[in-house]
Amino acid sequence: MVTRVLLAVTIAAALLAVSLPAVEAVRTERTAATMDRTAGRIETAGSSLLAEDEAEAGARRVITVSLPPASLTATGVDRFAVACGTSCAVSYRLRGGGSHVKRLPIPLSTPDGVVAFSRAGTHRLVLGLSQENGRKVVTVRG
Repeated sequence: MVTRVLLAVTIAAALLAVSLPAVEAVRTERTAATMDRTAGRIETAGSSLLAEDEAEAGARRVITVSLPPASLTATGVDRFAVACGTSCAVSYRLRGGGSHVKRLPIPLSTPDGVVAFSRAGTHRLVLGLSQENGRKVVTVRG
């Protein structure tokens, strides 16, 4: 009887050890897909603002950015940022993983500097429409 219990525990531990890397990979892929969708929503909202006829005062879109906490189903996000230099991009870094960058093909500006979030939870990005050097630009503020 004791032998059967020990055998069952040993097999269960072996199965758990084999499955943990797969679970970790799925958690990471799921969180990366969520962050990529958020970057896509920023691009879509910015494109929508640019498609308007006039750069009207007050034209804006609000995007909700949800950074998941580390859990059984999601890898935590250490940092999510929108930054503009020579080009604009959304970047995020997963806890225990690498950094990901998605370039945004629309004219963006971050007038207050890099917009970054590093705590798990829900955050807001406000996209506004303005004119810079005679062309429409989407401004991003946190």
